[in-house]
Amino acid sequence: MQEDARYIIKDEEYFSPEQRKRTRKRSREMAERTIGNMRKGRNRAHSISYFEDIVGYDGSRVKELREFHEKDGKIVGTLCAMVPVEVIGALGAQSIRICSGYYECVHPSNELLGDAGLCPMVKSTLGSKMLSADPLMDMLDLVVAPATCDGKMKLGEMLEDWVPVVMLNVPRIKTGDTTSKFWLEEIKFLIRRLEDLTGTRLKRTPLLQEIKRWNAANQAWKDFMEIRSTIPSVVTGQDAMIVARASELDDIARWTGKVGELNHELHEIMEKEGYAGEKGAARIMLAGSPVIFPNFKIPSIIEESGGIVAHDELCSANRILEDPVMVDETNTSEIIRALAERYFYPCTCPCFSPNDERIRRLKESIRLYQIEGVIFHTLRGCHLNTIEGTKIELALDTMGVPMLKLESEYDDGDVEQIRTRAEAFVEMIKARRK
Repeated sequence: MQEDARYIIKDEEYFSPEQRKRTRKRSREMAERTIGNMRKGRNRAHSISYFEDIVGYDGSRVKELREFHEKDGKIVGTLCAMVPVEVIGALGAQSIRICSGYYECVHPSNELLGDAGLCPMVKSTLGSKMLSADPLMDMLDLVVAPATCDGKMKLGEMLEDWVPVVMLNVPRIKTGDTTSKFWLEEIKFLIRRLEDLTGTRLKRTPLLQEIKRWNAANQAWKDFMEIRSTIPSVVTGQDAMIVARASELDDIARWTGKVGELNHELHEIMEKEGYAGEKGAARIMLAGSPVIFPNFKIPSIIEESGGIVAHDELCSANRILEDPVMVDETNTSEIIRALAERYFYPCTCPCFSPNDERIRRLKESIRLYQIEGVIFHTLRGCHLNTIEGTKIELALDTMGVPMLKLESEYDDGDVEQIRTRAEAFVEMIKARRK
């Protein structure tokens, strides 16, 4: 705990050892239950098991990172897909995204903050650190927190009670002469902080090597997404989200090779006319708030209700690897500029205004993946996505594509209500085919 803690009183015990133990146990059980449910799928690629292990509660990657950290390796936690992870890797550190999907971790945050309306992902992430409920949380040397929304901004401040945090001030308006300069300066500030952490200066050659590694990952993901565009689908949306999530934790070169193996196996399943989900499943796009493992409640219900998540536009899945870094120059300053632009201009986070690029990409993906309906999911308290949902629904109406809005919390209390609405939506889509 930091000496100048703001939210947690130093040396005061807020939570009993029993509560800490219970939170860890239930979090582990939730992760195992989510993976167990996914394994029931038909014609499931065996290669998915690798990615399950990477995202698992205490899998081989956690042990690998722990050994790295014990040898004085630096681990940097990120709270958003806008963090240029290539810089972290080029400086010899490991990056991991620490957004939490564990239900039980919400409760300690509620006890501290007393705000039932705050984003549950923010509360879960804070709670997982407060109780050391996620083994990744105890390895962090630094957290990078882009201030994309009010919840994330205050989350970064609260986490400073335990670990140093770099807040990135995200320009909310992309137009104008000063915006790109402002964001570039934020990235340069981050680089200086990372150099201080690692004791290493950022150099051109390792930075280019790291960009090359991540661009190769982008290409492997692009190949994977081309497979997802086929009908019938040979991979579920939940499995796709596991693969995407693993990229935020794994050694990226190894991850790329494993995705190549998965793509090969999926082609073999296609040749045998195999398919995932049920026959004739409604092709659904999942949009809106991030869906963080193991909180796969929404995609699970969709795929149990006769749909298949054929595509998504989530910052926790497809958007992680959607855009490679385009480097035209080889001097370090221009490479950093290219990185800054890649993590800013293509981003369609609802924090931006105007955010018309989000509509354009949604429409393009709907056509490419032959999407029959969109389920727009918002976490309770995610006001930015709730507002944008209205705009998106109007835009999809011009295409004749139906959209269902769903709001959810981090618990199972709304499962049956969501299931009823999802089943009706899927049935409506299938009826439209006739």
